[in-house]
Amino acid sequence: MISRMLAALLVAALPAACAAPGASPAPDVAVPAGCTVSGVRWSEPAFASRLTRVTVFGESTTVSPTGRTVLDEPFTSSITRLTAPDDWATALATSLSAASGRTVSSGPAVTEDGGYSLPGGSQDDPTIPEMLFYQGVQTVTADFGVDCGATPVSGTFAAWTDLTVGGVTCGGVEEPAEELGRQARRHCPRTPAPGRSAAVPDAVPFDSSDVLVHGADGGASPPKLAAACRPAAWFSAT
Repeated sequence: MISRMLAALLVAALPAACAAPGASPAPDVAVPAGCTVSGVRWSEPAFASRLTRVTVFGESTTVSPTGRTVLDEPFTSSITRLTAPDDWATALATSLSAASGRTVSSGPAVTEDGGYSLPGGSQDDPTIPEMLFYQGVQTVTADFGVDCGATPVSGTFAAWTDLTVGGVTCGGVEEPAEELGRQARRHCPRTPAPGRSAAVPDAVPFDSSDVLVHGADGGASPPKLAAACRPAAWFSAT
């Protein structure tokens, strides 16, 4: 009897706002009409490196010279947890730039076409000729709050600060120093085995007929050379 009473009390104490498992999340709050971006309060912004495009070159002579795209995920700014007018993204980028001291952009993170070359670094493993060309972006994300009269609103703003392009040689033993380069390298079709050192050229085959032969006196007379490499005349110091 007591256990039934306790169970009933627990059920009654559950918040009315708790959603049942599997229920749809609450819709985003809309910005009240006439509210503008002013007096924005920001959380500490978080920065991260994100790849947007990776292309593989050198796989085969049958592959197009433009390479094979293995990643294509464009980045665009966004406002989540809040339905805001279209012009809020630009206004929030301006506000976050002032708050963070970094130039924040809200437009599409797209690099200009052309003017780039493939990496020219050496391949530690000559059996792995593939190379990558990558594009990436430095993202910034922060929560914000705006007082819209008697109805304060809040949301999360995601934008970007820098665009980066670079290249990676898949046959390199060492990982790139840049974060985006390390991310891009994971898209290499193959890489040298972990712990493998740079490839060493094959040794020249040893042929005993090519060595110097000392005279019968144990070295007093000039050494004799194999016929293939014997000079026309032997000069000795006097």
